[in-house]
Amino acid sequence: MHEGLQPIYNQSTEILILGSAPSQKSIEFQQYYGNPSNQFWKIIFQILAIDDPITYQKRIDTLLKQHIGLWDVYQRFERIGSLDVNFTSVELNHFDEILEKAPIKKIITNGKRAYQEAQKINEFKYSQLAIIPVPSTSGANNGKGLARMEAWRKAIKNNHY
Repeated sequence: MHEGLQPIYNQSTEILILGSAPSQKSIEFQQYYGNPSNQFWKIIFQILAIDDPITYQKRIDTLLKQHIGLWDVYQRFERIGSLDVNFTSVELNHFDEILEKAPIKKIITNGKRAYQEAQKINEFKYSQLAIIPVPSTSGANNGKGLARMEAWRKAIKNNHY
């Protein structure tokens, strides 16, 4: 069973971006979106109109200053390779702590699997949260350039929750 990464957020995080689970490269590097073929960092900094600071810690610091946090829907998982279709066993993260400590106004889900699982967060006491699906930034989805960028732009920039 693989362990997911720890959540990245603070007391001013208003947008939480959720993936499904870290790729093999991300686990190896202990970094969100650590696989060089994943377009997450390129997309996010282009939308924010900020130069990519390149180093992981500076990227995280910049996101936090923009009130954006990162996490995944799965706490533990078994998967062959890094594709979401290859999960064989999963355990959801417990979202109560982060949703009670940070003023999260919306959740943006990076990919279909994350969106499907994030719906479970909304089933009970967090039904007021906007959950916005966007196309995955995974390298397997790189043919969706313009449409993917526009979906991410709308999700990040739209303040109507």
